[in-house]
Amino acid sequence: MAGKTFHQRPQRAGPARRETMNGHASGANSARPIRKLGLAGLMFATCLTAPAFALAQQATPPSSDPNQAFVLDDIVVTARRREERLQEVPVAVTALSEEVLEEKGVRDANDLGQVAPGLSVQNTTANRNNITYSIRGQGQAFGQNSPGVVPYFAEVPSFGDAIFDLQGIQVLKGPQGTLFGRNTTGGAILFTPRAPSEELNGYVLGRVGNYNRRDIEFGLGGPILGDKLMFRVAGQVLRRDGYTKNVATGDKMDDEHRQAWRASLTARPFEGFENTLLYQDVNVDEAGSGLLLSVITPTFSNEPVYAQLQAALAAQNARGPRSIATNYEPDFIKLDSQGWINTTNWLINEHLTLKNIYSTRRFTAGQSYDLDGSPVTILHVTNPVGPKSKSTSEEVQAQFNFGNINGVLGYFTEDTKTPLIYGFDTRQFVRIPGLLPNGGVIQAVNIAQSTSGSEAYFGQVDWAVTDRFTLTGGVRKTTDERSSGPSETFVLFSPLQPYPTGLSAAAGKRLFVSFEATTWNVAANYQVSHDLNVYATVRKGFKSGGFNGTAINPADQFFKPEEVTDYEAGVKGLANLSGWQVRYAIDAFYDDYTNIQRFVNLATVPASTVTRNAATGSIKGVDLDVTVAPTDWLSASVQYTYLDAKYDSYNDALLGDLSNSRFPNTPKHQLNFTPRVEFPMPEGMGELSALASIYHQTGIATDPANVPNGNALVALSSAGTNIEGYTRVDLRADWRNIKGTGVSAAAFVRNATNKDYITGTNNQLTSQFGVATYLYGQPRFIGVELRFDLGTR
Repeated sequence: MAGKTFHQRPQRAGPARRETMNGHASGANSARPIRKLGLAGLMFATCLTAPAFALAQQATPPSSDPNQAFVLDDIVVTARRREERLQEVPVAVTALSEEVLEEKGVRDANDLGQVAPGLSVQNTTANRNNITYSIRGQGQAFGQNSPGVVPYFAEVPSFGDAIFDLQGIQVLKGPQGTLFGRNTTGGAILFTPRAPSEELNGYVLGRVGNYNRRDIEFGLGGPILGDKLMFRVAGQVLRRDGYTKNVATGDKMDDEHRQAWRASLTARPFEGFENTLLYQDVNVDEAGSGLLLSVITPTFSNEPVYAQLQAALAAQNARGPRSIATNYEPDFIKLDSQGWINTTNWLINEHLTLKNIYSTRRFTAGQSYDLDGSPVTILHVTNPVGPKSKSTSEEVQAQFNFGNINGVLGYFTEDTKTPLIYGFDTRQFVRIPGLLPNGGVIQAVNIAQSTSGSEAYFGQVDWAVTDRFTLTGGVRKTTDERSSGPSETFVLFSPLQPYPTGLSAAAGKRLFVSFEATTWNVAANYQVSHDLNVYATVRKGFKSGGFNGTAINPADQFFKPEEVTDYEAGVKGLANLSGWQVRYAIDAFYDDYTNIQRFVNLATVPASTVTRNAATGSIKGVDLDVTVAPTDWLSASVQYTYLDAKYDSYNDALLGDLSNSRFPNTPKHQLNFTPRVEFPMPEGMGELSALASIYHQTGIATDPANVPNGNALVALSSAGTNIEGYTRVDLRADWRNIKGTGVSAAAFVRNATNKDYITGTNNQLTSQFGVATYLYGQPRFIGVELRFDLGTR
């Protein structure tokens, strides 16, 4: 699953070459693909002015022969649990090497959506660290632990995705499960950390920039006892001031204050046997996110304070998105996580390899935020920092290869326990006839606990019918168990009432539910030639059901699993057009989706949010990924996704007919254009390059109620859920291995046009609160980096 990817670079024709993400290579020297010099190039020139241009003038100009042949290096992925050329894998995959992640400035999960079209990354309004991944319209319902897209770190699901010292990231599109730990309906994201190696190597990187940015990152690995015992340690410290000012409190929101480190040890006591132990620690302690009041509507409950809301909205519009005025403190985001992963590989013989992956993780998180984004107390929420939750998983695989048969058989189990904790503590402005006729603030405190578990058997076989034609079949049997409670919600009408310290005798009983599913995958793959492959696949995906912990209505206590049948066909290849080397991958897909899980805000007192099942939906679209290298100093890549995802039939008990509404977080069009240029340099002076990464997406809906169908309530909701598309431009220039010293320098501009764009919303327009709040993306960031590499990069 997790493994190596390879960076794509053009090179002159010559001996074959493959380059791994940790930089090892063989064969002819290659030049990097180019991308166009823009503002980042000018910045870099400002930093290094005379030397760079003088050296470039001394260098020999690149060849202009239109018939000059270039070779794009192989990209090798592990989407099917073994190393394969990207062109030969019958599934849509985006592979991002360590070098690509560095050049495109991918530092956290929020950046991934702009380098892997087809993947949408959204935030909850309250917390930029709460990431919702969506692939092909399938993501995660609010508050549920069964995402449609599962992130894997070192082959362990949902372990954490600290993006530093990585070999690379792979984005797999479409249902997974016959090879992976968890079932998914949308896809998987594989984060692969750099492993210990037999050669001493490492790096240290410093970064400074505006908003008082100061980051440091390092990695060091090598042998302890030759190739028998090896180590690697790595760490990251990120610091940046907030870019959103709360004028009511003087606080700076949207800051960055986090650190993480990991250590791994690999032992090879005898030939064919390898064990790697990895430990990771992540800590986040930041101010809250700068969510702001954006849309309001009058309701029965907010009528007494509606004039104040109108004044607050007018003032917010006048300030713009980088200044807010909220009245709830403290506003914070905290995360503390520690985990171990133990991975064992045992090569029994040339036909059979056994693998075991065990993980354990303890984590706690807390946050406090003003969800109405205004100086009026409408909805304030605190999720207190409580006892640590614990998650364990184990996966056993047998990987076999007998003649023209390759395959994997596996077993997976996972268990997560959340102890009795304060689930949330809210302040809500409500009107209750006879009790609070003119409105007032109540405090609702929820105490709950939960457990979840999963067990699955899976297998997949590839049969090479001929040397060109391969058939694939896979199946998975999953049993998921969920439990909730005992739990209780306390409502306090006065600060003088005692704060609850535990459950009362009226607390509900513990509830149990289990779900079973059989999912499968069939595919056919025809290798027309070494550089041309066509494939077709049909897959069945499953996402577990669960509980609604805050449900007041008994009918909302449970929600069902959702299922999807995915049909995909594609072509992948390499072509040489008059000396222009072209790599391309094109696929078309159609998904039939049932029992879709979507969250709904209910107008209850106290307020509650539940997950419900929509009826049916359909998803269709096209992915295009093309890289063109006309010379050894110039290249450009274009990635495009068209996605049409909507509900075919959806009747909600509260909101009515939502048919034809768009799936949340699914832009119809996503485009990334990346030109890159490498400047000629004298021998021994290093490599000088510049690129521009231009990302565009059309508008999205952040809530399932976005097409009114004549329904006034849905029309009301759609005013706060349909947000505009945007274009973002990032620029970067690099001078690598300056004069052979191992020192590299870079200058970068993120969001070069300083575009204001929305990354998350919270829509309470159809609830008693009558407000919608927005969270905006990052402003223009400017900075420089200095890096020193020890040994082979």
